[in-house]
Amino acid sequence: MAEMVVEHEWKSRNGESVMKVVGDIIGMQKNSSLPEGFTLRSVLLLNGENRAICNWDAPDAKSLRELIGKVNPPTRNTVYEANRAL
Repeated sequence: MAEMVVEHEWKSRNGESVMKVVGDIIGMQKNSSLPEGFTLRSVLLLNGENRAICNWDAPDAKSLRELIGKVNPPTRNTVYEANRAL
């Protein structure tokens, strides 16, 4: 299990679609229906920036990229493996 950070960026015209995907993913976390090995820890929407930062626990970066691909948000996604310092 690894801690991951995903930066999502989208065009203004896709904002409504992005928020629907965000709501669906948060709902999956709340209902424990994410695939085994995945936990969504937080979602930070950056005010006025058309960006979000999501913190995940996932088996590895490749698996998280594959999960994002299945959900297919209208965003550009960058996945980082992270080490907690605090």
